[in-house]
Amino acid sequence: MSKVAAKENELAAVNAKRKPLKIVLLLFVFLVAGSVFARLVQLYWPSIKHQLYTSEALYQTSNPELQALFSQEVEQKSVVRLGWQDLLPEQEEATLRRYQSGNDTSDLSPTQIGTVQSITNQLLLSIQASSDENYISALHSTNIVHTILGKAISISGFIVPIEVNEDRTLQSFFVVPYYGACIHFPPPPPNQIIFVQLPDGFAHHNLADAFTLTGILEQGLFEDPLGTSAYILNVYDIEAYHGQPDDFRAH
Repeated sequence: MSKVAAKENELAAVNAKRKPLKIVLLLFVFLVAGSVFARLVQLYWPSIKHQLYTSEALYQTSNPELQALFSQEVEQKSVVRLGWQDLLPEQEEATLRRYQSGNDTSDLSPTQIGTVQSITNQLLLSIQASSDENYISALHSTNIVHTILGKAISISGFIVPIEVNEDRTLQSFFVVPYYGACIHFPPPPPNQIIFVQLPDGFAHHNLADAFTLTGILEQGLFEDPLGTSAYILNVYDIEAYHGQPDDFRAH
């Protein structure tokens, strides 16, 4: 065998040994990239979801002070996108999540979900909730998250009319996490209801439609036969929202 052929065989043997290593390294790079991508999606999903489901503006305040404030907030990109769970103190969020974010199927296989065992788990969870003092207290809680007060925020939800002008525009209303709250279903906890008052009136209201509201969030107790709110939102603008605003609870 010539020296050239021997050298080629040697290189081929080295490459053959390196090939599995290259495959392992390539898989490792893909796994790391996938993990980073998943983490970024998790961090920025509220903003991504807002961009996907929010469309045209339907209302904007005529208050010059609020307009000036929000022009600055938008420039600084400091408007905070909130989910409904963000309005709950940590302990109450954990309690409500336990009973309202879907029945616990962690111990069930996919084929067992919806079976007698799954239904039994649901019944046991309901019985446990009815006697859990922390859960009962959380259902009527006016406790708030102080760190989000006074900030420019946006949140999506459904409208519950309170006061209607003669021209049928809404002067005041509640914003709630899910359709039918306070009307077809019992009201959510006060710290899951936001009170809004618009002197200009809001004309594009439909109980079945969801909206994204942007404004300054404040603490304020407002009581009405339909429910009680622990938050007040000084609204800058309102946009249509296409999707389910509340991904905290099971619907």
